[in-house]
Amino acid sequence: MSITISTATAVAKQLAEKEALKMATQYFKDHLIGRWSEYRANRFFDALLDEIRKEKDVRFESADLNDMLRAMSNSDKKTTALFDAYRRVALSASKDIGPMIIGMLTANIVLEDREATPDEELIFQGAETLNDHDFLGLTSWLARRQSDKHDLEQNGMVIEFGSMEISTDRVSPSTTAPKIHYDMPDLADMGIFLLKLKNLGLLSEKIARREDPRMLGRTHYHIVVSKACMQLERLAARAISATV
Repeated sequence: MSITISTATAVAKQLAEKEALKMATQYFKDHLIGRWSEYRANRFFDALLDEIRKEKDVRFESADLNDMLRAMSNSDKKTTALFDAYRRVALSASKDIGPMIIGMLTANIVLEDREATPDEELIFQGAETLNDHDFLGLTSWLARRQSDKHDLEQNGMVIEFGSMEISTDRVSPSTTAPKIHYDMPDLADMGIFLLKLKNLGLLSEKIARREDPRMLGRTHYHIVVSKACMQLERLAARAISATV
């Protein structure tokens, strides 16, 4: 009899634990995942609709979101762009700025009824990967570096973020060049957002040394900011100003 009671008690305990887990999971889905997913989606759709209206497309001057979606449903390219954008929003590390960037960029793509360009795909990846703190860091960092830009229209922005004295060994008669020892500065020390952008291919690093390797001198380290990264920053700045 005692064994039966003990077994029943254990089963009841397991059922209670499963029910508690089920309730916790449902609460997590409804109040955490659901809440922030809906918040990001609202940011995305608000930015999308605002951008379309700013383009003064007469079809959408007085349209609400449902009107806009119905008007776009007759194009595979538009519906694909909207689906891909919404998927990115759902995975966005950013609560505000990232979804808004995705919305603004998607608006231009669907209005032109085309696919995203390679640069736009990079921008989407940046909008999905960076969080709001990263975007604030990016806009602040580029604002401080505007005076250091070179070949802006052709090659993006080249930013020299420091120069370091390097040591060279004495040149021996049998050697045409000294041995040079150097280490690239750590991007993460300047801002984790820079490392994220580098990993996405939105910026790169460059070392510029003296043309004559036998001469002592400086090695200059550069960050090369791509056009796509500059566009990402401009969209981020617009999103930030809209949230203030």
